[in-house]
Amino acid sequence: MEKIPISEARNKFMKLPEEAAKHKILAVTRRNKEVMAVMSWELYEGLLETLEVLSDPKLMNHLKKGIEDVKAGRTYSLSEAYERLGL
Repeated sequence: MEKIPISEARNKFMKLPEEAAKHKILAVTRRNKEVMAVMSWELYEGLLETLEVLSDPKLMNHLKKGIEDVKAGRTYSLSEAYERLGL
């Protein structure tokens, strides 16, 4: 994560999307303290989706069970999955 002073962010405003794409997240600082983050919209949406999944107990239980199944070797090949789904 790159840190830039708020005055620099203001001067580079039109270039911030390219900077965020390179560095993923830019921490904008005021008096050496982070006051805001600049990131790509794609990263922002991904973070929101992750928070949504993590905050849903039912989805988290399914995820944990799936991880346990993989660790225990309870998996299917792609062709087996297609066959089980009737595709």
